[in-house]
Amino acid sequence: MTDTSNDPSYTPETREVSEVKQEAKGLSSEILRIIGLQGKVSKPGPGVSVCGEKDADKFYAIHHPWSLTGAPIEDMKTAMTRLKEELPKNGWKIASYGPDKSPSKSLELVADSTKKKYSVNIHLYDETGNANPNGPKSKIYVDLISACFQVPEGKTVDQY
Repeated sequence: MTDTSNDPSYTPETREVSEVKQEAKGLSSEILRIIGLQGKVSKPGPGVSVCGEKDADKFYAIHHPWSLTGAPIEDMKTAMTRLKEELPKNGWKIASYGPDKSPSKSLELVADSTKKKYSVNIHLYDETGNANPNGPKSKIYVDLISACFQVPEGKTVDQY
């Protein structure tokens, strides 16, 4: 999804913050269901973020980063393929899939839901080559972000 935060031609839809947060939780649950692995899912839930240069009292986006750890790396690789295949069946358009630009060339999937106005960036971090047993663990990292929305008339964004 194109970043709408500084696009003067984009008119944000008016929606309650709590409603969009609940929708983000649902989308994250859908993504976790498609991943289909047992493991530890990070907390907390979705939060409110600013929309670029727009008035922070009236405009907001919902940002929900989370990760899944504790599953075997081969299962995580299979889950990434499953996401690529299943997300389009659930209203998502795959924008890109393949190695990212980092030195480690982590597998990355970027998808957009224009109907629901969300984008998701999913990375598979493979730490199996890390010699330090206390070092980073392999994980699937999910970063879900909404388009900009506007609070209803007479309300302000107060949930930062």
